[in-house]
Amino acid sequence: MNSAYPFPDTGVRRGGWTLVAVSLGGMMVGLDGTALTIAGPEIARSTGSSLADLQWITNAYLLALAVFLFPAGRFADRFGRRRLFLAGVLGFGLVSLLIAFTSTTGPLIALRAAQGLCGAMLQPAALALLRVAFPPHRLELALGIWGGAAAASIAAGPIVAGLLVQRFGWQAVFAVNVPISVLTVLLTLATVTESRVRGVQGRTRDLLRAPGVVIGATLTMLSYFSLFGILFFLTLYLQNVRGLDPIGAGVWLLPVTVVVVLSAPLGGALTARFGPRLPAAGGLALIATGLLGFTRLDATTGWTSALPASIVLGLGTGIALIASTQVIISGAPVAMSALASALQQVATQVGGVLGIVVLGAVMSWRAGYFVADESVTQGTVPPGVSPADAHLAFLAGFAATAVAAAAVVGAGAVIALRVRSGRAGAQPAGPPERTSDVDSERRHQQ
Repeated sequence: MNSAYPFPDTGVRRGGWTLVAVSLGGMMVGLDGTALTIAGPEIARSTGSSLADLQWITNAYLLALAVFLFPAGRFADRFGRRRLFLAGVLGFGLVSLLIAFTSTTGPLIALRAAQGLCGAMLQPAALALLRVAFPPHRLELALGIWGGAAAASIAAGPIVAGLLVQRFGWQAVFAVNVPISVLTVLLTLATVTESRVRGVQGRTRDLLRAPGVVIGATLTMLSYFSLFGILFFLTLYLQNVRGLDPIGAGVWLLPVTVVVVLSAPLGGALTARFGPRLPAAGGLALIATGLLGFTRLDATTGWTSALPASIVLGLGTGIALIASTQVIISGAPVAMSALASALQQVATQVGGVLGIVVLGAVMSWRAGYFVADESVTQGTVPPGVSPADAHLAFLAGFAATAVAAAAVVGAGAVIALRVRSGRAGAQPAGPPERTSDVDSERRHQQ
């Protein structure tokens, strides 16, 4: 069969199983991310970690991902995407088990970096396998389902983490990755077809020159800048200022994450219908609006009072992230699929790191005007300071972080308007630039 695209002749069913397998891998990573956010205050208490230590526990993972994603993407294209996906899933599960037996800050930071390395192996290969499994007219929907599955794990993360932390301790948050890892490996071995590229591979700078790719990566980075940063401090607010237990904090965050689940497939459908420019710009504008709504939080704000801001933030996030991902994936040649996936993941991790660090600096700067003790940036009450003053300092800092995050996302909405109009972004999801890429890809589908 002579096809314009390098898709295996295994039908819709094989593509569907590939979607299930890579979604499970993404769900494991997504569950770990939001679960750690809920577990953060308990980790700080049990290990004696400062705010800086807690930031490193989070950022060690994100930095390792950012550093190793490009090498992993190139390795996956060359030596096999399924092979690297399996190695990443297995490694992620094993390191998670080791973290579950760790009780001090230093080893925890080191193992989190190792977990990031495994995530770097897993994620570019996953999106590359997905792109090879689906033709262009089905890719937007597949990306929407994949994004919805990842968002579902993000939504479940706070609730699952709350239950686990409250009943078994924060270590259980990592132990839960082990059975997910085993299931993903078994399903991948049974159903996913290997794919690789032989011959000359494109260079990273060639990928960055592809139409729309840099803009798509920038939009992704700005989205995660605000999302990671605001969730980091929102969890501290819920548990240390509001005094909620981990389960209560998870329930409080549920509207944001559930709406992300529902809006991710919507983002895929809107992108398929209108192209990525308007969904990306509109989604980012919604995120900025939702962030500004969180500036009204005080020490007694209820769940229902924050509901409008939560819904708007979740809706914008699901739409914008799928649209910006499609800009990157559709703009890259098929033979560089894993490298393009790596770029998308680098953008998310760099955005997340910058969000936590930069917004953390904003928090420290603003809260320091009210209380000099750095511990108030975690929402705790230092010795010699009244709870009212400590919470006032934290809330002032939190409002400043929300405004700063909204400004960054607003700039992203303006940048999104530079994306070329038309379906599937700058160019269709294929074909690759050279016929040899198609033939090589087809020959090495095993």
